[in-house]
Amino acid sequence: MIGRPMAENPTDKTPGGRLRALTSWLRRAGPSSPPASDLAATPLSEDSPVRIGHYVISGKLGEGGMGVVYAARDERLERVVALKTMSLPGDETARRRFWREAKAAASVNHPNVCQLYEIGEDRGELFIAMELLEGESLAERLRRGPLNVSETLPIGLGILAALSALHARGIVHRDLKPSNVFLTPHGVKLLDFGLARTSDAEVTRSLGSVTELTSPGMVMGTPRYMAPEQVTGEPVDVRSDLFAAGAILFEMLAGRPAFAGRNVVEILHATLHEQPPALMGSPAVAALDRVIRRALAKRPSERPSSAEAMAAELRAVRGDFGDDTPALARALTRLVVLPFRVLRPDPETDFLAFSLPDAIATSLSGLGSLIVRSSAVAARFAGEAPDLRSLAAEADVDRVVMGTLLRAGDQLQATAQLVEAPGGTLLTSQTILSSLGDLFRLQDDIARRVVEALALPLGATGSLPTPDAPHDARAYALYLRANELARDYDMLPRARDLYQRCLELDPRFAPAWAQLGRCHRVIG
Repeated sequence: MIGRPMAENPTDKTPGGRLRALTSWLRRAGPSSPPASDLAATPLSEDSPVRIGHYVISGKLGEGGMGVVYAARDERLERVVALKTMSLPGDETARRRFWREAKAAASVNHPNVCQLYEIGEDRGELFIAMELLEGESLAERLRRGPLNVSETLPIGLGILAALSALHARGIVHRDLKPSNVFLTPHGVKLLDFGLARTSDAEVTRSLGSVTELTSPGMVMGTPRYMAPEQVTGEPVDVRSDLFAAGAILFEMLAGRPAFAGRNVVEILHATLHEQPPALMGSPAVAALDRVIRRALAKRPSERPSSAEAMAAELRAVRGDFGDDTPALARALTRLVVLPFRVLRPDPETDFLAFSLPDAIATSLSGLGSLIVRSSAVAARFAGEAPDLRSLAAEADVDRVVMGTLLRAGDQLQATAQLVEAPGGTLLTSQTILSSLGDLFRLQDDIARRVVEALALPLGATGSLPTPDAPHDARAYALYLRANELARDYDMLPRARDLYQRCLELDPRFAPAWAQLGRCHRVIG
């Protein structure tokens, strides 16, 4: 559903002014209210209408950004309906557009689409009469937690069936979201479609770009489910609805939005530049995740071509794994830590280019909500400017840690960056200065800052899972040097000697024992 104008007088063009105006619009717009028979109708206030046309008002079901939804009785056909009043701009052009789009929407007759009975006007106020539904919105269901695969598949197929019917009539929903998906005892019903659609030219003028979000006009869509082309004001087509469907499928499985942020600007930035975390938990979840990722492609050309094509992908998941898959999904971030670049070669510290990132990756791998690719995978992409698109596809990751090292006397400066792949958005950049005599603290500090940037839980102890922390700083430096040598078969004897020296200083350091055992197995 379209919201109200974002700013009554949007003359403040500063970033703060834009954000204030956008926040004000969102507060005024409010959530849409589904026509549901199990929603308690509140008593009518003194200023509420008693009747609209031939409909007798019995109660108020809810209120959204475009008007009020009432429970009413049709005196002519003696049936209960949901009656939605429409608050549209007073100009004649807007009213003609409403009638044109409303007639197209009313022509859609499909089991997964909320049926429109009548579009009318009473004393200058437009209204829509529609079937009164029994059940709850998907938004209400999601407040109780995520859905499993067997629950998600039929809802997803119902949404896509409804979209297919709308698209066949030339209607693009443009505001698909959980509150517009209604769950009834007989299946999914789609609400609020095409009833106050704005032309592409007006959408372009309204949205323009992320930096012009408070231009005069109307915002089309809800931030968490808007496709990138809606944000940037590019032409919208059926694939924009498929992006929203993918975002809803992700939220059903993960129990959290696909694109997170502390405010609207951050959400829209994530929509444009970031990827949601991977969903894991079972083969069926992984298969659904692949369907979702195609739907959430930034470029419309990389999404399924139609609602039916996307539905076919969901049916393939059902065919492979059945309808009785109770597995719940877990949202997992997939990450690789690339070798660091040494800014000024130094034989005393060059070994850290590989061994420090390797140690960071090992530390991060203990987090259950993170998938960390091996150092062997990371080594394939070492270089000054890795191709993030190729890296994301070949290493199957959505986050990359890369960094630089610079020695200054007995101090080591490490700069680590966390970057989104494949888009290349810089999520955080940290510079840490550490003594060469305390490399473990440097490693632990970088790993902790990566976790903070990813907003990952550290667990009850509030620390990274590093049970094998060294007890001697010199021993740890020897261990890292040995790890660098151990990459080369010919250097394994030297690596073995360094592991032994490490254990002489710190006999309780288990990782060194494990690596020493590996050396003995390989070279005897």
